[in-house]
Amino acid sequence: MITITLPENYGAAIAVALGAIPVLGFIHGFVTGRTRKAAKVPYPHSYASVEECKANPKAEQFNCAQRAHTNFLENAPQTMLFTLVAGLKYPNAAAVAGAAWVFFRSLFLYGYVYSGKPQGKGRMMGGMFWLVQGALWALTLGVAKDLVTF
Repeated sequence: MITITLPENYGAAIAVALGAIPVLGFIHGFVTGRTRKAAKVPYPHSYASVEECKANPKAEQFNCAQRAHTNFLENAPQTMLFTLVAGLKYPNAAAVAGAAWVFFRSLFLYGYVYSGKPQGKGRMMGGMFWLVQGALWALTLGVAKDLVTF
């Protein structure tokens, strides 16, 4: 039998990594589905064409929602893992950073889809998620450093 002792307040890191981040994923899916329907982009097409976007602003909005969702899917798994691993030594910092990541990713989604800025430039509203993600990575390296023995 193996016993694992978790730090006090590790539950907060779990709540962010396995609660808040997946909920944001569902929100992304909902927004993307709603904008797809409004743009009349049929499945299995992932994006509207350039011509469709020029003729229909809703198609451009769908493309922005789809790209925001794809970017989320590209970054969420490692962020969830970083939050869980960093939380083993720094549970409060990991939970706060994970929550900040969710906040900035929410701004990223909102800005990308609803700001009305051309070429999805509204996404910059939430661009700070990159720094928070880097901080979680650094905390994870701090945990790894303590676990490596030579």
